[in-house]
Amino acid sequence: MRIHELCIPGSIALCLLVAACSKSSPTKPTSTAAPAEADAVTGSVTVPQAVSPAANAQIRNVDQPVTLVVANAVATRGTNAYDFEVSTDTGFATKVATKTGVAEGAGGRTTITLDRLTPNADYYWHARAQAGGTAGPFTAGRKFSIGPAVTIDTPVPIGPLSGAQTSARPAFRVRNATRQGPAGPITYKFDIATASTFNPILVTATVAEGVNETGFIPTSDLPINAPLFWRATAIDATNAVSSAPTTALNFTTSLAIDLSRVIQSYPAAPSGPQVAAWRQTATIQSVEQDGNPAADGIMCIAFTTSDNWPSTAFFGAEEVQVYANQWYFANIGGQWYGGPGEYLRVGRGFCKTGQGTNAIGPDGGWNTVMASWAPKVGELVGYMISTPARNWPGMRTIDERSDIVVQPWRDTSLGSKVAGAVRR
Repeated sequence: MRIHELCIPGSIALCLLVAACSKSSPTKPTSTAAPAEADAVTGSVTVPQAVSPAANAQIRNVDQPVTLVVANAVATRGTNAYDFEVSTDTGFATKVATKTGVAEGAGGRTTITLDRLTPNADYYWHARAQAGGTAGPFTAGRKFSIGPAVTIDTPVPIGPLSGAQTSARPAFRVRNATRQGPAGPITYKFDIATASTFNPILVTATVAEGVNETGFIPTSDLPINAPLFWRATAIDATNAVSSAPTTALNFTTSLAIDLSRVIQSYPAAPSGPQVAAWRQTATIQSVEQDGNPAADGIMCIAFTTSDNWPSTAFFGAEEVQVYANQWYFANIGGQWYGGPGEYLRVGRGFCKTGQGTNAIGPDGGWNTVMASWAPKVGELVGYMISTPARNWPGMRTIDERSDIVVQPWRDTSLGSKVAGAVRR
């Protein structure tokens, strides 16, 4: 209390009154604690830094699940825990994922992996840290997008269908698989096995998609006269998506001929070459024949070669160049016989005449039982193409051959349909 020296001489009362009037009012105490001391009581938390996904990231559906990463926040008191939220709107009113109390990660980063999100949609995410009972602010919302889902339907088998009889190298074919979404290039994996479980797999091959359908032909003979199974799967490697495989389809290579067991019949050289050991560099595409004499016993065996088969003079006639022989195989009494027939001339195509039902045996000039062979309509006959072999080693060039195709004999004079048979 301060006493003002304001008195009227001779008046003590007035001096006391002035002293009383000058008494000051009490002041409330104020805190003198520094801000840092206040934080020590309540703690403070900084904002974590969003790291991944980057803003506006485009994520393929196949790359799910999405991982969220933040750089750790700084807390003045306690250990951080993190809250993550994912929403379909910027205001986070419609949350599709929430993870709270996530323990802080080592190395300055904290990471969570989301459950799979609905594809073909936009999402927003943010995160915050909590420590010492204090929740820090959320990071700014970041957008990322999940691409559309890619699905591939199971391809539809064309052949061989279950129960089919085939050659040793049948053509496996499927209709191309339908797909949904932005699929990448499609390939097809063909598996061939001795059991429907496909364990073990005997042959497997992956081929690029064809036009409307896709096929595969083995490059070596499958087991002869064996029950087998095959399946096909469509694959989009770009999106790491595959179809379900086709059901297991069973087939039997009963139309295959084991060349090592064939009794070979040559007109000029009974001890001719063993063509089973010849390199297979040609593939038969189709066999069209008609044993009807009115059709001149036409025989057309179309084929392609992966090697250049040279020509040679026909029995020394340089003006007549030949490069191949047609071969025929007959099952007589349960035993396969085979021999080279007509020569194919350079520039004359794949067709020969004179191969009628009753002419093919005598015209072939074969020895033993094939010389009198007259195939019956519907009888399974084998066909092959080779480099010159009928007069082997005369006119010999290189020793190479095609595969063997087995199909029923046709003769339109005996009731066969006009349409030619095709390769199985």
